[in-house]
Amino acid sequence: MSLEFKRPDTKHSILYVADPVCAWCYGFSPIFEKIREKYSEKIEFTLVLGGLKYGPEVETFSEEVTEKLKYLWKEVERISKRNFHYDILQNRNVKYDSEPGSRAVITAQRIDPTLSFSFLDKLLEGFHSKGKDPNRFETYAEIAFELSLPLDEFKELYDREETLLETRNDFNYGYILGVTGFPCLVFSDGLDRGILTKGYASFAEVDGLLGDYFRSIGSF
Repeated sequence: MSLEFKRPDTKHSILYVADPVCAWCYGFSPIFEKIREKYSEKIEFTLVLGGLKYGPEVETFSEEVTEKLKYLWKEVERISKRNFHYDILQNRNVKYDSEPGSRAVITAQRIDPTLSFSFLDKLLEGFHSKGKDPNRFETYAEIAFELSLPLDEFKELYDREETLLETRNDFNYGYILGVTGFPCLVFSDGLDRGILTKGYASFAEVDGLLGDYFRSIGSF
């Protein structure tokens, strides 16, 4: 009788924990898109909204907050080479709040699960590089229109209490996963689960980790 251990015959998975007001997530978006494209046949990718700023942590765009964000954005811009729209930092009516945007992503995901990453990417880009208010429903409606989502259904789902609860469940799930920074990739081989990368990482870094793993199990 063979006692050889066999791994479960299931697809590997990555939980992508990100947030629509996270500058590092914006910087990492093109890299994560390339990772999804390269490993789409080996890995199942799922989005989890992290909740960078919500509840008592929500802040208005005060001068103190925006000065910190300006410094952060310049650092992300330097490393990721992605452009930022700094004028929005002068708008004192904007709130640094994850919940409305995350709720919009959950709404899009409920209508069409295949569009969750695309919706998040467009929301990140709209805020960070086009100066769109990340808390206004009009911002979400524009993205929904671009992605051919039915606007009436989108609005109806967005306003539902259950959508808000689902959003907060995502925030809690990220906490349960042990995620303390964004973006974060949580990798599972079907048996064990652990954090692959936390924070911004280059394509070479993520690809190197995944490539080494799949080569080690003879699957690359």
